[in-house]
Amino acid sequence: MKIARIAIALLISTTAAFAQPTNKQAKQLLADASAKLKSYSTIYIGFDYSFVNEKAGVTQNEKGTIAIKGDDYHFNFMGIEQIRSGSKLYTILKEDEEVQITEYVEGEDQGLTPSSILNLYQDGYSYKMGLPGKDDGVKIQKVMLKPIASEEIKEIEIGIEKETKKVAYIKQTGTNGTVTTFNITTFEPNKKLPANHFKFVKSDYPGYYIAD
Repeated sequence: MKIARIAIALLISTTAAFAQPTNKQAKQLLADASAKLKSYSTIYIGFDYSFVNEKAGVTQNEKGTIAIKGDDYHFNFMGIEQIRSGSKLYTILKEDEEVQITEYVEGEDQGLTPSSILNLYQDGYSYKMGLPGKDDGVKIQKVMLKPIASEEIKEIEIGIEKETKKVAYIKQTGTNGTVTTFNITTFEPNKKLPANHFKFVKSDYPGYYIAD
């Protein structure tokens, strides 16, 4: 999935707060959360999205859904539907009644994808445990990630439920002060989905222009 086309660029940052013992705890928690997600055959997620730019006086709130099966996903957000099926990426622009078909190439800039969100700590980021907190009464452990070098991203905060190791939210703060947040509102592991949910079915989009 492309939860959003948030480019992952890099900013040099090294502080004493990223001491090795803290790093180990944060890395283990991220690894546990990632393993938990990968243990399910399918995942269905509903989320609330917010974008805040206080300097510009801009606040945007949206809702979206994503279903994930391995590296394939089916994503609906802000009038855009996107399906990754194997090596193909189908972007359905409903307002324009157009379908764009492109190759999904591993290693190229694909934004924050389902397979990359919890693996940020493995490459290009330093990380530490944040302060514990609560989300609707549920105990949350925060993990803070900072890119090794970035002109756009200041930090990424991932909130993980202590007991279930489930991701509760992801918050990205830009170097320009913008804050982008994804709050997980629905989480249904191993949800039974239609057989063609992770495939593009042309007949479902009659009259659409297919651009490939």
